[in-house]
Amino acid sequence: MKNRVVIDIGNTRISTGVFVEGKLVDLAHHLLSNTQSAADYVMQKADAVAAQQIALCSVAPSIARLIVEILQSQNRPLLQVSEESQTLISDTYSSLGADRIANMAGAWKLYAQTGPVIVMDFGSATTLSAVSQEGKFLGGLITLGLTNTFHSLHENTEQLPDLSPYVNARPINPLAFDTPGAIASGCILAHVGLIEHWIKVAKDQLGENATVIATGGCATTLAPLTQALDRVDPDLTIYGINFIAEAAEGPKDRC
Repeated sequence: MKNRVVIDIGNTRISTGVFVEGKLVDLAHHLLSNTQSAADYVMQKADAVAAQQIALCSVAPSIARLIVEILQSQNRPLLQVSEESQTLISDTYSSLGADRIANMAGAWKLYAQTGPVIVMDFGSATTLSAVSQEGKFLGGLITLGLTNTFHSLHENTEQLPDLSPYVNARPINPLAFDTPGAIASGCILAHVGLIEHWIKVAKDQLGENATVIATGGCATTLAPLTQALDRVDPDLTIYGINFIAEAAEGPKDRC
């Protein structure tokens, strides 16, 4: 089992995890604008743990290209997670996002011992990805993420303020008495309704024994407002990237 640094490039930040003998020992985050700093950090950590490999997963191709160029200029062994390069999740399709594949890989290895797993990822987009106990992709859903819902509401109206920077700051009131409160409560409670309905229709097909795992930046905002989520795992994508890289070393198995 190799020591490895993994990189998760999202739409708002670059997350890096350091794995030593399969255990996550360090986790850090950088803004997308700090690409060089993120790359320097990766190389520093790789040297510190004598990492034999760096694994990268990205939904931002332009940022990924910059990181890859920097790492390749330093002759760093690199695995890029994609639908083609991964072997853990079967029955995927060519345009399936690498982040969703990593989420399912993490969920399959960690939570699918008793049945299928539903991953709810609350990032720039909100996605649902389902994977069977055998590691088969069972379908999914995509819509606008919670923070971008706030932002879009502002961008497409003349008078409503942009509350996206304060998505975690306001209390939730079922019936608000001011415009910011109505926006905050309305967007968040609408997302809670979305979560509960999505999970209901998914379980109608998958069965009630499906485990629901939440991840992504807004998971901690939404999880306390619904009982539809079984667990919040903020590091699921990072673990999934590492599992995919590990699978490239040997046979497919569950931890």
